Amino acid sequence: MGASPQPTDDRERRIEIVAHRGTGRDYPAPVALQAHRPAAPPENTLPAFHWGWARGHTCELDVYLTRDGKIVVIHDSTTGRTCDRDLRVGASSLDDLRRLDAGIKKGLMWRGLRLPTLREVLDAMPPGGRLYVESKQGPGIVGPLLAQIDAAGKGPDQIVFISFSIDCITALKRARPEFTCYWILVFDELKPGLWRAGYDRTEPDGLTFRTIWQQPVDYGELVALARNDGYRLDGLDVSFQQPDDFAAAMRRAGMPWGTWAVDDGDLAVLMAQKGAIQITTNCADDVWGALAYPRTPA
Repeated sequence: MGASPQPTDDRERRIEIVAHRGTGRDYPAPVALQAHRPAAPPENTLPAFHWGWARGHTCELDVYLTRDGKIVVIHDSTTGRTCDRDLRVGASSLDDLRRLDAGIKKGLMWRGLRLPTLREVLDAMPPGGRLYVESKQGPGIVGPLLAQIDAAGKGPDQIVFISFSIDCITALKRARPEFTCYWILVFDELKPGLWRAGYDRTEPDGLTFRTIWQQPVDYGELVALARNDGYRLDGLDVSFQQPDDFAAAMRRAGMPWGTWAVDDGDLAVLMAQKGAIQITTNCADDVWGALAYPRTPA
């Protein structure tokens, strides 16, 4: 076999393609989005991350702290969508969670897969592999999370931290300023031209959180939060559904940004043209191909 094709444009080559949950989100019922990858491993499992890394992509995962202080890889706060039984992750021990079947809902061929610990995923990273670690909780997870990163010997060239929680991502940046830390924001269009921006603030327990909606959107305030002198985050990670003036506002502010849930090649090219530095996607191969070989007008 010949060498893998390379992107034709230097700008596009610098955009990091991030495989969402390894292979992409698994949906409760079959949908068109999954039609081209029915045998792809279930999201947030070890085979999923092997799948993403084998294709040369950076992988992304989600982490929660269990009742007994362990860090498990799962997106939801409960297990019912992806596992055979429904448990609350934060109220369960790691042993309880490891008894669940995390593969059977994707198909019989994946029966018996277990929810991985963060350490298992870190130990599986290949040389040159990169991983976006999304904290699904507040600053209470930071100590155990960093302990696992350190124990696995992973450095800032291999790990990127992301979170909706401004408090958590702030705590991570303060603790490890050498690591890249992106703050996740979601934009919601309430009616044509009227947007709000959502992010999380932590409750007193240090782990659970509430969503804050900024309406109307104030880019100056958001950038100021991300650039607090005590930590200065590295950029924003925002939904692809965004106000028309967002990219220009970030360009004027000098604020790097990436985007997530981009599952269409044309949309990926548009996001690249607008200035995205990374794209997280459920269809990593398709997005990579669209960026590597953008179609030219007839």
